[in-house]
Amino acid sequence: MITRNERAVLQLLSQFGTISRMKFVKLMFLISQEHRLYDFVPYRYGPFSFQMYHDLLHLEREGYLHQMEEQIIFHTKKFPKPEELVRDTIGRYSNLFALQTDTEMVDYVYPLFPEYTMFSEIRRLKEYQRDETGIVTIGYEGKSIDRFLSQLLVHKVHTVIDVRKNPSSRKYGFSRAQLQDYLGRVGIEYLSMAELGIESEARKNLSEMEIPILLQRYASELPHHHAAIDTIQELGKTRKVALLCFEANPAHCHRGVIAEALQREGKNVVDL
Repeated sequence: MITRNERAVLQLLSQFGTISRMKFVKLMFLISQEHRLYDFVPYRYGPFSFQMYHDLLHLEREGYLHQMEEQIIFHTKKFPKPEELVRDTIGRYSNLFALQTDTEMVDYVYPLFPEYTMFSEIRRLKEYQRDETGIVTIGYEGKSIDRFLSQLLVHKVHTVIDVRKNPSSRKYGFSRAQLQDYLGRVGIEYLSMAELGIESEARKNLSEMEIPILLQRYASELPHHHAAIDTIQELGKTRKVALLCFEANPAHCHRGVIAEALQREGKNVVDL
């Protein structure tokens, strides 16, 4: 299946045939500001989307394009089109920047979005310091890997503490190896505390009424993990740490129970 975002990628590539990676990423970034196609993070050459590069690999496997080190080549073939408004925006940006070089694209994008240059190897228009301490929690439900990373960067998170019992996920970017890799690319440390997780079998097929019962049982067992809780508190004294699990709502997640335990110890814990 070709997703809505992948349709937009193909539409843009069809406008150029062959396009440099730099120009392609910058154009998709600008187009996404209007249509929220992809989320982006500050990276080595400015705004970047790990999800979009994952989609490029999928489209390459499907035979729509070929990737070279510095270029992307569109294979002329029928492809599913994006909605009309997206097509119009892609056409407008393609015409506007048809003759722009990579350097000219950087010169256009960087001053407009300096917050995306803080890790750039080309030119930095904004500096970044992880200079905050404390404890937050975050769930990745409904988030792309890029949106997730962006939230962590905005809140100056230094270390992500994964409190899932089994740190795997069918959602792209959130299995342990992938997540640790992407966090490391933006300078964030990954730490697994699987001992604070809940067994998969205990969480399977729970009704909404059964969730509070599970969390109450978890709260009663949490004191047995005082060493892990102490470690979280100690880390939070020198850096900003984020407790990670899946659920968007911390009230439906055991990370919320951990947060309440930390709050009883006098810690201020908020959910991102």
